Amino acid sequence: MQTPVQIIKGQNISKNTGKKPAAVTDKIKRSDLMPFRYTSFNDYLREKFAARVYRVPIDAGFTCPNRDGTRASGGCTFCDDRGSGAPTIDQVLSVKEQLHTGIERIRRRFKAEKFLAYFQAFTNTYAPEAVLRSLYDVSLDHEDVVGICVGTRPDCLDDSVLELLAQYQQKTFVFLEVGLQSAHNKTLDLINRAHSKEEFFDAVERARKKNLAVATHLIFGLPGETRKDMMETVRQIANIGLTAIKIHQLCVYKHTPMAVDFAQGRLPLLEEDEYVLLVCDALEMLPPDMVVMRLVAEGTREEIIAPDWCFEKSRIMDKIDQELARRGTRQGSRFKPKN
Repeated sequence: MQTPVQIIKGQNISKNTGKKPAAVTDKIKRSDLMPFRYTSFNDYLREKFAARVYRVPIDAGFTCPNRDGTRASGGCTFCDDRGSGAPTIDQVLSVKEQLHTGIERIRRRFKAEKFLAYFQAFTNTYAPEAVLRSLYDVSLDHEDVVGICVGTRPDCLDDSVLELLAQYQQKTFVFLEVGLQSAHNKTLDLINRAHSKEEFFDAVERARKKNLAVATHLIFGLPGETRKDMMETVRQIANIGLTAIKIHQLCVYKHTPMAVDFAQGRLPLLEEDEYVLLVCDALEMLPPDMVVMRLVAEGTREEIIAPDWCFEKSRIMDKIDQELARRGTRQGSRFKPKN
């Protein structure tokens, strides 16, 4: 069996992309619990596939243009050396091996029936088309894989990449996740995203013209942002045809620029109840049929410094549902479609 890593001058280099993989630590990821007052990703997948479907996270050895110097260096200031990849990923394994071991682990734990290959870590369209095609093909070479999810950045979605994904969509399920975090360029500059909100909206519009299912990620509590700023981001993305959304609180990961700012008292974080209110306000503004993939980020104390309440995901999820019940509202209660 071939290994995906070759040793070159003391460095581990991925055979998938030729990039140096990041280190990972091991932990068990809990399943997301989605209350009935909004449209859950689990329900969306069950309706689409008539089966229990789970995503299998993969690190294919990519990097990002704001890490390698193409647009910037160092990456996003909130992002650790896993590139937002799941700690369960074993980067020493090839894509095929990651997929097969992940399927067996998830099948045992959650009794899953079908799977989506989730290219999660770093920017998963940041390579030549031939490399992307080979990686996506390998991930679909399993009888129980029913599609691919691809996490990426808006500046790495030129028309050729979107056409490639559209070709895959003709034969399998394709879900495209495009990170935004904030619809304010001053914030994007501050956190070293090295792309603009205009690039995001352009990428989503072009992806939607290819009839691709598109999700985005938002972070509440980014440096300098007010409640008004965060709700303005929600307002701007509510009517652009997104299929799904991930919202989560800002977490401070070890060995990141934000960890330095936090240690020096320069990075205030949201309080638990403040975050709950923000999430409920956002849910009310979103279309009722937009799929909610995540509302709370979670992790371990080995990787996350703060906030302390991020280790109590179930409690926060319950609070969100209780607040919506107290208000007598649900997702879409205040949604305003375009005229």
